[in-house]
Amino acid sequence: MTMSVGDYLDRWFETDAIKGDFGFEGIVGNMVSPYHPGTAYVLLHHAFGEVNGRTAAWGHAKGGMGAITQAMARSAEAHGAHIEVSAPVREVMFEHGQARGVVLEDGRSLRAKVVAANTNPKLLFLNLMDENLLPEDFRKRMTHWRCRSGTFRMNVALSELPRFDSLDGCNDEAKLTGTINIAPSLAYLERAYNDARTEGWAREPVISMCLPSILDDSLAPDGCHVMSLFCQHFNPELANGRSWDGVKEDVADLIIDTVADYASNFRRAVIGRQVLSPLDLEREFGLIGGDIFHGALHLDQIYSLRPAAGYADYRTPVKGLYLCGSGAHPGGGVTGLPGHHAARAINNDLKRGKVAA
Repeated sequence: MTMSVGDYLDRWFETDAIKGDFGFEGIVGNMVSPYHPGTAYVLLHHAFGEVNGRTAAWGHAKGGMGAITQAMARSAEAHGAHIEVSAPVREVMFEHGQARGVVLEDGRSLRAKVVAANTNPKLLFLNLMDENLLPEDFRKRMTHWRCRSGTFRMNVALSELPRFDSLDGCNDEAKLTGTINIAPSLAYLERAYNDARTEGWAREPVISMCLPSILDDSLAPDGCHVMSLFCQHFNPELANGRSWDGVKEDVADLIIDTVADYASNFRRAVIGRQVLSPLDLEREFGLIGGDIFHGALHLDQIYSLRPAAGYADYRTPVKGLYLCGSGAHPGGGVTGLPGHHAARAINNDLKRGKVAA
């Protein structure tokens, strides 16, 4: 729990490539050195859960990640839920110290017995409600809640399958069904972090690639593919007044050039790209600091301290307001666990009359 992922892997392995590959799991969405205390836990975090009975396995959603939320929506609607999208919330409404609904940006008010927020806790408590309703120690905790994952995301459309120089050309597609990482050593990860800390982004970025179209042919036309690139380390705060809007396309070129060093046809195969800098992740998805986990998975921000001591049970300091997203225990990743546990807490409180009707 308290070790760095670098020290942990050094105890078990000798080969740089093995340590770099596993070390990536300790720094993904976590802008720190691989020798930062607690990064071994982040490696463990990525081994939680199971898919189809296989412990620590990860799966692909057929039809893309949106298929998961669409399936959830169909199930919720079948049980009477009303879903509204493109309706940003301006603030949470309170009456007599209890959450009673939300006010939307268009001025409409939606009343409810309880409010469940799947947002970064810093966004919820400091932007969407009156801070004066919070205990002073909790408000200070949220003010200093650390959100900085150093993530840069790209999605690309490809005219052909990348031809990685390390493969022999014999049934390459079958060898690319998993995750492809450019993380050749712990030293490589360390350099990427140091570059981002001092210069803004890694000159040699850490890149994790996935080709879901190999497993799901509905995602691209015959012979073509789509690839997602999950890249580290990119500092959400750039020095000297620079903005990610001014540099993100150049950084995207750097990422493509880096992949092309390993797959010589990659640059010409890219026929379209979607670029999401840390700033884009914050603006479009409410991920403060581009933090994909709604708060760094550091030792003082996990388990009973997520989001704060005394409030790790999905209940907040304000009655009727619950936290159901990745800022709650056990944190980020597509697990559904924070929402599942929050729903149980809400159901129990409603049954026991702990929330006013």
